[in-house]
Amino acid sequence: MKRKLINSFIILSGSTMITKIFSVLNRMLLSRMLNENGMALYILVIPTLSLCITLAQFSIPSAVFRLISHPRYNNKKVIISAVLICFTSCIIIMLGILCFSPIIAHNFLKQDQAYYPLLCMIPFIPLVGISGIIKNYYLGKEDVWNLSIATLLEEISRIIFTYIMIRLFQNQDITYLVSIAILAMSVGEFISIIFLYYKSTRKVSITTHSLTYFQENFILKDMMNIALPLTGSRILHSCYNFIEPIVLVYILSKISIPESQIHMQYAIINGYVISLLVTPTFFNNVVLKLLLPLLNKDIAYHQKKSLQKHVLYGIIVCFFISLPFTLLFYFYGDHCLMFMYNTKNGYEYLKYMSIPFTLFYLQTPLSATLQALNKNKEMFWLSTLECLIEFIFLIILTPYFHVLSVAIVMLIGLLTTLVLSSYHVYKYVYKEK
Repeated sequence: MKRKLINSFIILSGSTMITKIFSVLNRMLLSRMLNENGMALYILVIPTLSLCITLAQFSIPSAVFRLISHPRYNNKKVIISAVLICFTSCIIIMLGILCFSPIIAHNFLKQDQAYYPLLCMIPFIPLVGISGIIKNYYLGKEDVWNLSIATLLEEISRIIFTYIMIRLFQNQDITYLVSIAILAMSVGEFISIIFLYYKSTRKVSITTHSLTYFQENFILKDMMNIALPLTGSRILHSCYNFIEPIVLVYILSKISIPESQIHMQYAIINGYVISLLVTPTFFNNVVLKLLLPLLNKDIAYHQKKSLQKHVLYGIIVCFFISLPFTLLFYFYGDHCLMFMYNTKNGYEYLKYMSIPFTLFYLQTPLSATLQALNKNKEMFWLSTLECLIEFIFLIILTPYFHVLSVAIVMLIGLLTTLVLSSYHVYKYVYKEK
């Protein structure tokens, strides 16, 4: 068991690191092929894309992972339920994007150039929904090798498409170049879906079934018990990320700061500094993917001592993962920014955010524990409180700290969530008899 866990950790860590390198290369490529205005537009649109993905997926992929990795659930019922729910939500979100893109671009983002990049999200929505279900099925089955290859192919195809298409249309307006960058995401998801489909150990037969067949294999209640609280939490965070630039522009415009300057500073904080800080956190995803099935089994078989040990190991591992990156960003942040984005803008922000950002790493094993304990309602209220606190502090601090308030409120939210999560984990894992 331990050997299998170590092998899975090595495979996932290595493949995720390679994948993350390609993801970083893609961001570096965009920062060089798009000018600063193009990157500002790209970063401005991404929160809207995140919100749409959250609404379309409805946390169904996460529910698939939880249910597939649990010994008592039937795989066929899980997949059928996931596909039906995700298909419905994707259709609704695609129609929403088609109808409301002009309003979002003009009224909310205050950037008419965002219209075409928003429309280019439409094909990405169903692809990311299907891809999420398939990937989490493989993950629940602990088939990390094929999953790793699929993710790698996704990033490589995305980079190739981005480079070729932007080079071909480099003389076009920046709006179209940003739209190409958004479309590249769809290409990557499509390639990963094709690969995982053909690597499936069981041939998929396309047959017609009656409505009764789907009703008998539809486990709505168990799926929704996991998906609804997770979706609520993610929607809150996505909504906050969506309205964050809107609030910034509104407040700072009132004190006579030009919108172009606000967009540029926001791109530096959110697109350069925070993006660089979260780059190494792919290790946290590896820990989460490996830790959650272990915690599920500990809870299913009432092995409390083992549960306590695994939670503690997860916290220790995540702390030591964060340590080298914290030191790197603190002492050599200017070199990291220059290497990644060909700029030193935001170096001071990066230096002073690097140490408190360790809180983000420590949150992963705590969240995994609460998920395994099925404390989804508690997690939802934690997310609600975090977003509410961040929103209040954003309004209070923005007139004084301007765009820097984005970084400050993020750290306040991380600290709030970590403290409350620690309390709940202690209460349910270590305190109760």
